[in-house]
Amino acid sequence: MWDRARDYRDSALQAIGLERRRGVSDMLLPALGLFSLGIVVGAGLGLMFAPKPGNELRGDVRRGIGTVRTRLRRRSNGVAENHDLEGDDDRDSITVVPTTQA
Repeated sequence: MWDRARDYRDSALQAIGLERRRGVSDMLLPALGLFSLGIVVGAGLGLMFAPKPGNELRGDVRRGIGTVRTRLRRRSNGVAENHDLEGDDDRDSITVVPTTQA
């Protein structure tokens, strides 16, 4: 019933050249998507125009990705260990603190 009324409202507004008012999320989500795309494109262009030779740049990128991958693995292992210990009543509580590399 409400869907039919909503359809009539939309068609009536469209007939006179109007449309429904947009909400905040209708405008914010596309803007955040475009902003994120701009960040990715800007970072890519910055890497392409960096004053380093290609081999050195690719090595830096490879090392950076490896560092991020290692950090994510450590965090996921720490979360898994904490999750495994939550249900054990016969053990003392243990807190796993991830170490950071400088």
